[in-house]
Amino acid sequence: MMHTSRRTFLGALAASLPAARTAAKQKPGADPSAFRFAIAGCEFDLAIKPYGKISSEDLAFIDQKTQRRFCLPKTGNGNGGGCLAGFRGALTIARYTFHPSFQGTGPTRMRERVIMIDHDSRLNPRALEEEVVPVEEDVASDIQAFGFAPDDPLATGVTSTFVSPWALMRQDLFLDDQLSPILILHWKHTFESITLVDVIPGDRTRSLSA
Repeated sequence: MMHTSRRTFLGALAASLPAARTAAKQKPGADPSAFRFAIAGCEFDLAIKPYGKISSEDLAFIDQKTQRRFCLPKTGNGNGGGCLAGFRGALTIARYTFHPSFQGTGPTRMRERVIMIDHDSRLNPRALEEEVVPVEEDVASDIQAFGFAPDDPLATGVTSTFVSPWALMRQDLFLDDQLSPILILHWKHTFESITLVDVIPGDRTRSLSA
């Protein structure tokens, strides 16, 4: 019933909401939703764009590079299954911008490994998910959506209670064929918001934000 999905995204929604504050330390006056890191031969930025609680008939997006319209699939792994209709829940986009030391030497793909580490008793545990996100023009982005569609048979029972269901997710991010993650992110998902709780640099990643 609960729909958690992530897929490649290069573009922006036709909406603008305030950025959510995260738990990581920032420089005084810095954007609390923006981070910068350094790895061998490259620096990269992470920018979090939360859209909070949304309702959409087909959860459609516009790719700014191709101007093509696409929508979030029914299945959470991005492998098809038709477009998700009548989505109700929360949406956040994480955008990664790479700045390689030499032109043309940046990463070509970003791999992610996501696992649910804790969850509301009303939710079923989710299996480990792994996906590959292409890096195009040194940019890669990740859409995260957590919610339900009206035709879900148990939607009424879950949403009739006052407190939204929640899940805590761990996301490990890798570049190309690297075996060690560049970042470990912890997220809290509810129907009202998707919040970045913690940012842990990998063993070979240096934080430039704090």
